[in-house]
Amino acid sequence: MTARLTAAALTALLAACNDGGPFNPDAGFPAFDVTIGGVRLVANSSAAVANGNVFTVLLSDQPNACQQYGHFPTRTWTTLTLVLATGTTSPTVGTVVPQQGVPGPGQVVGELIQATADLPPTANLDANDGTVTWKSNTDLSVTLQSMDVGFEGTSDRLTVQSIGVPSCIPQ
Repeated sequence: MTARLTAAALTALLAACNDGGPFNPDAGFPAFDVTIGGVRLVANSSAAVANGNVFTVLLSDQPNACQQYGHFPTRTWTTLTLVLATGTTSPTVGTVVPQQGVPGPGQVVGELIQATADLPPTANLDANDGTVTWKSNTDLSVTLQSMDVGFEGTSDRLTVQSIGVPSCIPQ
């Protein structure tokens, strides 16, 4: 099964905004709903964290993905994490590779996790193939221009277009 977003949902995803709060760079991020390998992600927020030429992108069911970065809520949460390493082209076209510490230039690693704080994850699907095209912006945000990602243990794919992911400076 291929999970796809409607044009209206994709347009709405581009409308993420900043309310100026310390942990809320994307208040009002419109939700999208996908199921991959039986794991449902109703993404309500997103965040991009820059570390040199490596960007970590979170799409989360939590109300504030920036605040979630490095912290675990007390309730059950689901998050898609992608780690993108810039290449020599702009936009970067990255190839999804199996999990590794830090991806090399032009590579992407990722996982879809569902867990409850202090308990082992109830689901953990590693991204294992596909491509992601993205552009890192001067404000440290990331524009995911296209994404086609397959996950280990399922034929489901995450296929989306044009998602603006605001920058996050974890506190």
